Amino acid sequence: MAEESVWKLEKGEVRKPGTIHIAVFALLIGVGAVAGTFGSLAIPLGYGVTGFWPGVAVQAVGSIWFGLWGVLAGGLFPFISNTLAGAPLYVSVAYFPSNAIQGLLPRLAFKYLNCDPRLKSAKDYVVFIVFGVILNNILGAAWAVTALQAIGLITVESVPLFFSGWTIGNGVPALVFGVILLKALSPMVVRHRSFCKGWWA
Repeated sequence: MAEESVWKLEKGEVRKPGTIHIAVFALLIGVGAVAGTFGSLAIPLGYGVTGFWPGVAVQAVGSIWFGLWGVLAGGLFPFISNTLAGAPLYVSVAYFPSNAIQGLLPRLAFKYLNCDPRLKSAKDYVVFIVFGVILNNILGAAWAVTALQAIGLITVESVPLFFSGWTIGNGVPALVFGVILLKALSPMVVRHRSFCKGWWA
């Protein structure tokens, strides 16, 4: 008999957001800011774009586990890491949609394609790679370079550098750290009351 979906509510189960989710939200912002700052300072390309940005793993994994708490934290913690890397505040504002989509897309895929965060099947891995490593970062990069060019911070000629830097610099750590975090911690997280089967709880 097939194992039940981690997203399905058990009979009589009621899940509501609580203080644990606020604590998780704050924790994700803190961890993401540290991871994001490390990457932004290590291989900077400019304006908070980096050749290796481990903060993206917090965005994808945090959103899969904690729904909109993770999506919002993933959109907000780059304000801290970008500022520490020297990017102006308005650049972080322009990047917010990029950072939000990088968490939202894998969450949507895992929930509605009924994938297990514990990565128990080949389907789980494929969905994470497609939606949590490739597509989300391509869309994030597309928004970011469009915003940078619209603001006048980069030229058309520099778009390929920033686009490739964003997609590769996010894709590699998303794959490596994302898979490690999901495999190592998901068995514990999905059993915890902080895990969000719905969007907020």
